Amino acid sequence: MPRSRRQRTRRTEAEREGIVRRFEGSGLAAREFCRREGLALSSLQRWRAGGGSKAQQARFIELAPLAPARALPEGLAVEIDLPSGVSVRVRG
Repeated sequence: MPRSRRQRTRRTEAEREGIVRRFEGSGLAAREFCRREGLALSSLQRWRAGGGSKAQQARFIELAPLAPARALPEGLAVEIDLPSGVSVRVRG
């Protein structure tokens, strides 16, 4: 007979932060804490590392030049397509 899978529980960011705080104050090893709480060890590890959802991780990062900007020749453009699907475009 096939093993049944546990139903996934979606937790809010506040719930995840509370679980991490409880773990850090518990004095238990991560594996033992997760066993007692009924959590997957990988979930606790991800939450402790700050890995939220992909939507939370994606954010705008402003890049500032290290030197005064020089005018680029008109029509010059650079486009970088990252494996994640993100594109970076710079036009002169």
